[in-house]
Amino acid sequence: MAKVLVTGSAGGVGLGVCRALLAAGHDVTGFDLQPSEPGVHSVIGDITDREVVRNAIAGNDMVIHLAATPDEADFLGELLEPNVRGLFHICDGARTEQIKRLVLASSVQVVSGHSWRQTIQIEDGPRVVNHYALTKLWLESMGEMYARVFGMVVIAARLGWLPRSPEHAAELLASPTGTDVYLSHDDAGRFFRACVEQKMEPGQFETLFATSKPATQTRIDLSHTTKVLGYEPQDTWPSGHAF
Repeated sequence: MAKVLVTGSAGGVGLGVCRALLAAGHDVTGFDLQPSEPGVHSVIGDITDREVVRNAIAGNDMVIHLAATPDEADFLGELLEPNVRGLFHICDGARTEQIKRLVLASSVQVVSGHSWRQTIQIEDGPRVVNHYALTKLWLESMGEMYARVFGMVVIAARLGWLPRSPEHAAELLASPTGTDVYLSHDDAGRFFRACVEQKMEPGQFETLFATSKPATQTRIDLSHTTKVLGYEPQDTWPSGHAF
């Protein structure tokens, strides 16, 4: 059993992650602007408040950081505080509190500038097209530095398209690649459980894609994720879909 803090625990990804970790017997604390679900220790707070973040991290073994403005938005008005300042508070709080493992939610949007006609692999590197994706590229770079310099285990998880509402699911269906980069709520739970439970070495940093099975064409190569975590998706759109 691990003591795990999940930021963004009341959000679309966070709900499924908390449920999966609870079902596996882990001790889960949620950190969000809203109360977490029953069974999850709930801390209500803002990731832009450094002291509140550090207090929430204290006493845990691992942190899964999901809280952020989740899509492209105005950089100065909406992205800067949660996605840049908040990220720093999480990473540095984890370092200060000697957290063993830090899992940071990146996005497949960091590779969205590549041609989707081919299968994108980790080795292809990032190619961003908006400021939201730039904040996630910053997240990946910060995670790599904290692993290398401070000896933490850090995973940067490039998450696929997980619908957060019926409207968001409709956007996925309207996209020509949406159902191929879909991430179900159930597969998200499986992926993050593997992030918590898989044996890794101190100082190890991994950038890993996380999607469900493609509906029509393989757009994202999951082979490195399977090698590192043993994760294999079980769902294909619309399986595991909450809406």
